[in-house]
Amino acid sequence: MTTRSGQVAGYFSWSPFSPGADLIRETTPILAATTALILALTVSMGASIWNRSRRLKTSQAQLNHLAFHDGLTGLANRRTFHRRLAERLNGASKPRELAVLYMDLDRFKQVNDMLGHPVGDALIIAVAKRLNEAAGLAETVARIGGDEFTAIIAHTNRQDVEKQCQRLIDAIQEPFEVKGHPIRIGLSIGVSMLGSARGTQHKSADEMMREADIALYHAKGAGRNCYAIFGAHMDELIKMRRELERDLRAALEAKDQLEIHYQPVYSALGRQITGVEALLRWRHPLKGLIPPDMFIGLAEEIGVIEKVGSLVLKEACTAALPWEGLGLSVNASALEMRNPNYARNVLAILDELKFKPERLEIEITETALVDEDGQCEKNIRALRAAGVRFALDDFGTGFSSFGCLQRLEVDRIKIDRSFVNGFGTPGGNEEIVQAIIGLAHAKGLKTTAEGIETIEQQEALCRLGCDDLQGFLLSRPVPSQVIAKILQQRGSTIET
Repeated sequence: MTTRSGQVAGYFSWSPFSPGADLIRETTPILAATTALILALTVSMGASIWNRSRRLKTSQAQLNHLAFHDGLTGLANRRTFHRRLAERLNGASKPRELAVLYMDLDRFKQVNDMLGHPVGDALIIAVAKRLNEAAGLAETVARIGGDEFTAIIAHTNRQDVEKQCQRLIDAIQEPFEVKGHPIRIGLSIGVSMLGSARGTQHKSADEMMREADIALYHAKGAGRNCYAIFGAHMDELIKMRRELERDLRAALEAKDQLEIHYQPVYSALGRQITGVEALLRWRHPLKGLIPPDMFIGLAEEIGVIEKVGSLVLKEACTAALPWEGLGLSVNASALEMRNPNYARNVLAILDELKFKPERLEIEITETALVDEDGQCEKNIRALRAAGVRFALDDFGTGFSSFGCLQRLEVDRIKIDRSFVNGFGTPGGNEEIVQAIIGLAHAKGLKTTAEGIETIEQQEALCRLGCDDLQGFLLSRPVPSQVIAKILQQRGSTIET
């Protein structure tokens, strides 16, 4: 502003109003922070989605693997094995010769019972590794359940298959060291051949598995730790077994075919009869006398062993009732001992017959002593509380016999005949038997040696301090009438 004379009198100044610029200036930090946060969230979500996708793919891969492989060993499972076998048999590249091996571990159940399932699982893993390493010609090795394995060998012949089977058996025979436990097991193998001299060129996967299963059963029956190749005669054996199963059920109903013989037990020093062991025999109307090792296992498999055990106990106690002062031994299977009602049933029979519990001795093997819920030990305690005595049979032939004695309540050890047989030969078992007897006496237990067949064995056992003797040298198992005559002749020589 100026005056009339042209002099500057003053100035006008103002700041224009700019709300947009102010807003931008004030909100820029917030927008920047928000943008950064959104970007971070976007990146984070993207990474999360990517990780989840990766995990999903990994999970899918794992699920696919588990669907076709055994979860414990990583081997092919039953489903994969059957698919590969079917592909081999039906594919364009079908081999002219092919073999299916069905393998089962010998004595594995005892490992589980004695040492527990964690050790059993670790052993299965070690077995799978050895089978894979020894598989050689096998193109697929699978675990199809429990302690059962299978393998496919293509483009082979009978001679090569036999060599392969022996390699596998030899590999498993080598001792295992599992969680600090030395373990010995065996392997039985059943084989089905395609295109071999005895095989045929046209078989389905199911048919080959059935034949291998039958051959495995044959190998088990031949003594285990061996292999058998399927032949037409094996079908006949299966038919015979089914007939035997049917006949055993009929014999239990008839009750006049099952007989009990009694083998006397004598004191080592006085040679006086101290007791008898009840031994079951089956007098088949057509097949004649069938030994127990041919039908006791069958009775367990078909679920009639408890019925057999009750029959033996009742009949033996009835026969032995008038043999005053004489002990009676009966055998009990692992399945019987694991029945929660076993002790109650035994005491009911003793009460019914008025048979003194103190005269009864129940023989069990160490495999019957350990089960997951401890039912065997409960039965033992209940029966011993009533006066019944227990003997540990086949001592020294299992996995941990000496360990069993640290916690099990038994009254007697029965020394297995396999130790007695070695007496008088280089590297015989006298020192082992002496150690068993010493251990038993240190724990206040009696000892009985089985399988005495020579005077030399008898004299050696007397020197070693064995309490009682049993075997063919002294007496074979005989009917109850013969025991009554022995007692009449020896009357006052009975020891209580």
